[in-house]
Amino acid sequence: MHRIVGLDVSPEAVRLVALESGFRGFRVLDAQSVALGEGGLSGEALTAALKQLGLSLSDDSVAIALPASQVASHLFTLPFTDPRRIEQVLPAEVEGAIPFEMDDVIWDHCVLSQEGGKSQVLVAVVQKSVLQKALDDLKAVGVEPRSVTCAPMALAALEEKKLLALAPAGSDAVTGAPANSVLLLEAGPDRASVTLMYNGMIELARSLSAAPVALWSAATAGDANALDRLLGPLARDLKLALRSRALTGPKAPTRVLLVGPIASLPNVVAQLAELLPFRAEPLTLDAAAQLPANTPPSSEIALALSLALRAQNPRGHINFRKGEMAFTKDLSQARGQLMRVAIAAGIVLVLALISSIAKLSALSRQTASYDDALCAATKKTLGNCVTDYKVAVSQMSGGSSKAAGVPRVSGSEVLAEVLKNLPEAVVPLLEDIEVTTTSVRLKGIADGFAAVDQIVAGLKVDKCFGEIKQSRVEKQKDSQKIGFALDFAYSCSGETGGT
Repeated sequence: MHRIVGLDVSPEAVRLVALESGFRGFRVLDAQSVALGEGGLSGEALTAALKQLGLSLSDDSVAIALPASQVASHLFTLPFTDPRRIEQVLPAEVEGAIPFEMDDVIWDHCVLSQEGGKSQVLVAVVQKSVLQKALDDLKAVGVEPRSVTCAPMALAALEEKKLLALAPAGSDAVTGAPANSVLLLEAGPDRASVTLMYNGMIELARSLSAAPVALWSAATAGDANALDRLLGPLARDLKLALRSRALTGPKAPTRVLLVGPIASLPNVVAQLAELLPFRAEPLTLDAAAQLPANTPPSSEIALALSLALRAQNPRGHINFRKGEMAFTKDLSQARGQLMRVAIAAGIVLVLALISSIAKLSALSRQTASYDDALCAATKKTLGNCVTDYKVAVSQMSGGSSKAAGVPRVSGSEVLAEVLKNLPEAVVPLLEDIEVTTTSVRLKGIADGFAAVDQIVAGLKVDKCFGEIKQSRVEKQKDSQKIGFALDFAYSCSGETGGT
């Protein structure tokens, strides 16, 4: 089965959340955490942990996050909203904001908000060497991630998907203030970051001072002095980060949700209450996440879940796997996507088949109505019902039919045919013309006898004109003009003689 897997790899544990993506959302298939022990991030320990987690290296699409300390983030305000102009302008803005050459970094962006003709764009930058090392370390244990993002930006997916168990009725349970501002503090050995969301948009995403593994081990074991040394710098950096954004009013947070190992430290909530101007509590996921039974605490798997959610809908979000670092594995990884495409194609084919059946049914009814009309016409004319058009035409053209003498042309059409065959060089002055669908009689004046002969020769060219009789050809008195009269039959009208 193809799964979308969020993989949170840290020095003390590996956490995995696997999703099954569907048309209406997602379903959490698995959520696990495996401690690495003293081996830390060694290849053997990591390989054993991945095997214990049941990660399929051939079928699963894996998403990981780089520590926030390895990624630089910049917020740009651009005076337009056109996506093409944003793409054109951002390279110059990024180049001016980083201390590296553009060829030495990989960067990506996401549009946070657009209003008043302006765009708020968040850009994340990582050195190619850092990204390549992370990919090589994972490749050594058989993992090639499809998506690589930044931890604090990935955590925003939990609020965007409304999966955080916030205060009832959208308000803070203690202060009663609207819970539109969500502050997430993710921290563990050698990593710490903060994410601030306001009305579903990222307001702040950056790294904080990180404590070493040894200090975390002592604080986890209950050493109060170690806990003070760990939380003091972390709280100080958090307050400085919030102060730098001048977050006041409804954007000011009223509590912080703890994510990762920090949430399980002993007495951490009481200690942070003394260090921060707002309360702290471990992150809790809403029931809408529908986590499986025996799942680790929500705060422990929150980052892995957010990574899987980002990989499910990567469009418009930060992903460093682009350009020369793009994911290039074979199509076996896209089996789930191909299956959905096949299902969609099948639905389209079924709809096309239904449409064709409906059109054929309508055409059949229309054909039946035409047959009924032809049957009624032939029964009235021939005395019997004929539904074949060719047979009906043949019978109606036969000599025994009442319709045999029905002309196929009108008198005006016969006249037009006569005039068409008169030579242009000797066009006569017509004094009288009598036209029926079976005969033509002409009287006129020509310039001479030779002109009369040319007129007769021109009319003989038409196969529909019978023998041309010259009933009168004489010279006009006091003139060189010749008067003439011609009579001939017309045989292409469909009428029989004597009709």
